[in-house]
Amino acid sequence: MNSPAGAIARAWERVRRPNRDHVEKLKSRVPYWFVVAVLFGFSVLQITLNPFGFSDLTQRYTQDISNLLITGPYLYPTTGRDEVSVALIEEDTLHTLNMPWPWNYSAHKQALDAILAYKPKAVVVDFLFVDSRPDPSLPDLVDEIARYKKAGVPIYFEGGIDLPYGESPLRPELARTGVPILDPSIQVYNGVVRQYPTSGNCYGPNGLMPGSCLSLAPQVYKDNFRDHPLAPLNGMMELVWGTKTEPTNLKWRRYKDDDGNWKRCTETVGAALRIYRAFFDTSTALSHCPYTGIVPVESLIRGDQDPDLTRLLTGRVVFYGASLEGAQDKSFMPVNGLQANVFAHAMALDNLITFQGKPEQNVMTVGPYTLSNNTAQMFAIIPIILILSFMHMRRIRSRKKIGERPERGALVEWFLDKGLENLWHWLAFFLALGIGLFLARWAGLSVANWAQDVFLSVELAAMLLVGVPDSFWGYLHHVAGGRPDDAFPEALI
Repeated sequence: MNSPAGAIARAWERVRRPNRDHVEKLKSRVPYWFVVAVLFGFSVLQITLNPFGFSDLTQRYTQDISNLLITGPYLYPTTGRDEVSVALIEEDTLHTLNMPWPWNYSAHKQALDAILAYKPKAVVVDFLFVDSRPDPSLPDLVDEIARYKKAGVPIYFEGGIDLPYGESPLRPELARTGVPILDPSIQVYNGVVRQYPTSGNCYGPNGLMPGSCLSLAPQVYKDNFRDHPLAPLNGMMELVWGTKTEPTNLKWRRYKDDDGNWKRCTETVGAALRIYRAFFDTSTALSHCPYTGIVPVESLIRGDQDPDLTRLLTGRVVFYGASLEGAQDKSFMPVNGLQANVFAHAMALDNLITFQGKPEQNVMTVGPYTLSNNTAQMFAIIPIILILSFMHMRRIRSRKKIGERPERGALVEWFLDKGLENLWHWLAFFLALGIGLFLARWAGLSVANWAQDVFLSVELAAMLLVGVPDSFWGYLHHVAGGRPDDAFPEALI
């Protein structure tokens, strides 16, 4: 029997100077479990360590492309768009009405009163009334809140967050009316709104309260859309952005291009041009006209008689906000470019309505358990690894049979190595895509949270094609003392 010291010395020598011929032959002995372990270990490192920011880049880039090319134009229905509108104050509003900004409370009262006349489902006021500036018309706005209560139309105000001088989240005169006060926080990732918080601060008549409450859009949905109860929200909402602009916007809305020229929102492009722009000229792929229907506030205050106003306001949740030059209340939207944040709130509510209270999230809920994004991706990659590893083992067995029948080996080996190479990558791609779509349908996991597995599956397929697990096993087997003509490695005898 060999001494332990001698066995260790010989093993160290094989580590330093492996017999490459032995390693090459031992590769064919790689067991299925080892292939699975190597691929899973690589996947865990890739998902958890996020090398070079690859995971984040993949997730967000794929999410934007999906919104622009697939989800937005073809898969996302207009269910929510037909339930939500935005009554908007813009530069044109101030110019047309000859009313300088900021408005007094009486002007806001006029706008809200005009909206109330159309009997909306609910109204969300997207302005922060935190400044205790002297204004004798403040009682007018207080009286308007009472009118909404009397009409049975819910009206919501937003509470201030991170106020620099300790101001009340909402002017005490307004807060004392008992009007609901909601947290208007928006999640911005690298300057882009792709997610939406599901919880935020709690506000009461006397200001900030301890604890955590639903954020703006989920609370409005919970109060006003009870046919489909709000599902438990354990993570961030992953916003799906529609691209089919509300037809009324196409009639009248204009925007300025990069050269400062006014253009109408009527441009339509074919699928081929849309794909080219999305990949190679993203700025031109964006629609600068918001998805949500817009009601010009000047039309309301003037009392215009327009059937479009009735359609956009009656029975809908109306966000009353502004989009003004110089205002610090704008963010970049993935399909619409720079827009007022009121459209992010409207899109979040649109998602909740469209998905019947079960929005796409960055977590996966299975029964009573909530899996984080990384954990969900790890579970999602397991069936892909099992299938690819199984097919890889069959490929190894086929090669062994070819070695036993060399007269037929050259052509078949060429077919396996070259003819199936592209098929192998596509198989991995579609396996991951199918599992991802299943997770999106069954568990509400956003495309942003499983797209990395699609790219990762192609990496795994490439590792199998070049034989990474096989080479690793052959080397370890050889170091342990295995020889091509032995059944067991020396170290195990």
